[in-house]
Amino acid sequence: MNDLHVRAVYFVSDAVRALDHYTRDLGFTLDWTYEEQGRAFVFQVSLYNFQLILNQAEENTRSRVGQGRIFMGLNEEQLDVMCRHIHAHRIATRVTWWGRQTLQVSDQDGNDFYFWLPNQGQNWEEELARPRA
Repeated sequence: MNDLHVRAVYFVSDAVRALDHYTRDLGFTLDWTYEEQGRAFVFQVSLYNFQLILNQAEENTRSRVGQGRIFMGLNEEQLDVMCRHIHAHRIATRVTWWGRQTLQVSDQDGNDFYFWLPNQGQNWEEELARPRA
């Protein structure tokens, strides 16, 4: 076995709001959705072959909202593509420290995406603010 199809799950406080945020604001594509009572309840979105499932929190999962963390390493080419995407969608980011300089993007519930940045000596705040063609 050498192929695994792995997806993370983020719990969200309002799946309908999250669906709008991920597709409109963050630029993900909706892959599928499961509805209950005519409202999105569980859905999958994707961006650059990364797939993420978002799940409406219920009473027994409410404490999981905002606790999701995903870490991704980016090489120079991937970082350039991601920066163009971030600028095109005006996504709020910040540079933080997780053992090294790390780009952080958070959703409306506080679930986080962390991108480990290459070239640790670089001023990433300036680099990320630079518009890309």
